[in-house]
Amino acid sequence: MKRPASNQARTQGWQRGLWLLLALLLAYLFTWALSAQVALGLAWLGQAPSEAVLSSSIAAFVLYPALVLWLLCARRARRNALWLGGLAVALLATQRVLVGTG
Repeated sequence: MKRPASNQARTQGWQRGLWLLLALLLAYLFTWALSAQVALGLAWLGQAPSEAVLSSSIAAFVLYPALVLWLLCARRARRNALWLGGLAVALLATQRVLVGTG
């Protein structure tokens, strides 16, 4: 029985799987934060709260697959993932401040 010289193929498989999971979670986090921010903005502009949530949810359904594909196909995936995560955290912090003042 022949043994491979290294476990590089198995390591790359784990790395790909982990990156796929991370890309899915980061895109979901950003989409969630952005849709909540858009819903707050639309409600502030005078749209009914239920319509604001529905509009932002529909936009999130369109945005999520595009974000996942962008993260998986980007040349500088780590940098883009860090930017996306940072923006999501900033949006969530902004929402926390807005809810506290409202």
